Amino acid sequence: MQLNWPNGIGARVELVNVFQVPEFSPAAASLVWPQEEYKVLQEDAKKALSKLVEKVEEKFNKTHHELNFKAEVFGRLLRGEVDQEVGKYFAECKMNLIVAGLNHSDRLTKTLMGNIAKKIINLEWPVLLIPPGFRFTTPKKIAFATDLNPSDISVLGTLVEFARSFKADILIMHSDNTQNEPNRKNKQIAHFLNLVADKVDYRKIYYRHVNSERVKDGLDWIVENGQIDMLTMLPRKHSFFHHLLKGSYTANMSGHIPIPLLVLPAAHHIPI
Repeated sequence: MQLNWPNGIGARVELVNVFQVPEFSPAAASLVWPQEEYKVLQEDAKKALSKLVEKVEEKFNKTHHELNFKAEVFGRLLRGEVDQEVGKYFAECKMNLIVAGLNHSDRLTKTLMGNIAKKIINLEWPVLLIPPGFRFTTPKKIAFATDLNPSDISVLGTLVEFARSFKADILIMHSDNTQNEPNRKNKQIAHFLNLVADKVDYRKIYYRHVNSERVKDGLDWIVENGQIDMLTMLPRKHSFFHHLLKGSYTANMSGHIPIPLLVLPAAHHIPI
């Protein structure tokens, strides 16, 4: 994968591996393994993480001269459940963004990775989910899916600071069936866009309405036809997006979406 994003935003990169042991993992607790076996597994995890850090540093060293910046890369081995330990580490170290890769090597792995992704999203921190096989390029167009709630605008401001680093376009997209109360819907869209123009200082923002009976189908359409590099969603509680992200859409993400999915909690307004 091309590791040019951290250089572009001046980021410190933390490679985190969570090592599960019986006292933390309910699934592992049902197994009886010698203590020495865990020590061996933990040592193997440390070595693998160290090699990964070296590999990432090597890639950065080859490319940092292009942007006149060298990213800091660190490795951390944690013990416990993935979502709990990542959440604690994120808060304690004042991180800006969690990046989680997804795997589709087999059905069991896909299910486990889907569950981990849902747990991480439940932490209500900014999360970037990367589909398997995706090769990074600098994002040029980022879609921002909204249900036109005015509170989304503050989160849009957070996304703007991220997009500004890459001079990327932001495509605000809304999906529904406009045949239902078209006058009311047009007024709602106009009101939302007026608020954006008034409160968000960024010229590269555009709007696209996708006519669809189901919002999920509208999202699929914008991913397939919108020529976007990333999809952004807000899992606000009790909203459709909240249900969508916490449900089967995320669980099947590795086989469903070919581009990164950025999840921005509505309550989080720290720049990513």
